[in-house]
Amino acid sequence: MARRLPLSRRRPCRPIQGQRRAGRRKAGDGAEARWPGIIIPRMQQLSRREFGSALAAAVPLVRSTVLRGAQALVGVSTSSFRDLPRIEGRDNVDDVIRALQAVRATHAELAFSSIEPAPPSVAPAMGGSAAYPRRIVLSPEQVAATNAGARTALRDWRIRTAPESLDSVRRKLAAAGMRVHGCSLSYDPSFTDEEIVATFRQAAALGVGTIASPLTMAMAERLVPFAERSGVAVAIHNQMEGNAAGEIDAAHLNRALALSPMLRVKLDVGTLTASNRDAAAELRKYEARVAYVLVKDRLRNGGASQPFGEGDAPIRAIMNLLEESRPAIPAIVEYDYVGLKSSIHEVTAALEYLGAAR
Repeated sequence: MARRLPLSRRRPCRPIQGQRRAGRRKAGDGAEARWPGIIIPRMQQLSRREFGSALAAAVPLVRSTVLRGAQALVGVSTSSFRDLPRIEGRDNVDDVIRALQAVRATHAELAFSSIEPAPPSVAPAMGGSAAYPRRIVLSPEQVAATNAGARTALRDWRIRTAPESLDSVRRKLAAAGMRVHGCSLSYDPSFTDEEIVATFRQAAALGVGTIASPLTMAMAERLVPFAERSGVAVAIHNQMEGNAAGEIDAAHLNRALALSPMLRVKLDVGTLTASNRDAAAELRKYEARVAYVLVKDRLRNGGASQPFGEGDAPIRAIMNLLEESRPAIPAIVEYDYVGLKSSIHEVTAALEYLGAAR
């Protein structure tokens, strides 16, 4: 069992074990909506003032975040910072780097969305005037049209963006002391060949040798030639067993990996746990092909993600295996549940839990 934190370090207002299990969300309840090739968060975003306050408030917490084990590589997925402010048409690289620094992370998985222009929001918003405010809600047709336009604009941006234009992003990450182990996005049939080439070109320009994505078997087969020509590996992000999208799960990893040595695994501990798999055994099984391990805590039987220490994932066993791995396999923390505080606080709490569990 994962070791519980001392009472003095537990966060308030969490339900007790029995209450948590009785009232847990169904599998698939999430904080984001997916459209082909693009993810638009539903989570409430912070204003820039709130973001600055969150950074300042996190400093005392972060100073106590010390991870044991000099050989273990522990990082954070930038997709964890979904509540950071976004401006339509602009990236948020600077804010993401500040967030990584706030939680004292020097290893990361970089979501491509962090370097891409933000899409227009389709969430309900307040409009009108101060005297006559009104809530603006887009119709389903307006949402579909907005997202279709955003998808086309994103494809065009990827294709026309020259690799050298990402030099500034690479320099910013290097200046901040960040080592990026992989870039993440979600490949699907809406990607054209030209767009796929662009994503591999951009990863290489950032100095990153791995792109991680959920994949169907057909998409994995399609990506193999691109990976072999570019020298950038593709890490399959394992999904729930028997998922409706037909994306590769633990039961089909062997078949997928046999397609090419350029295919690796982004081993999702939370998804394996929710699928009632032994995550530690799966790590031992695929160790030679694992690019990095995504550390999350989830409930078994298709349960939702939980704050670290409140789910069923064998986090202690996973961290022990990673500390023994040679070459070292990175552990990447992802915050994907709806927490009580900002993403900076929630990620910090996850890192503190890992430090106590190792």
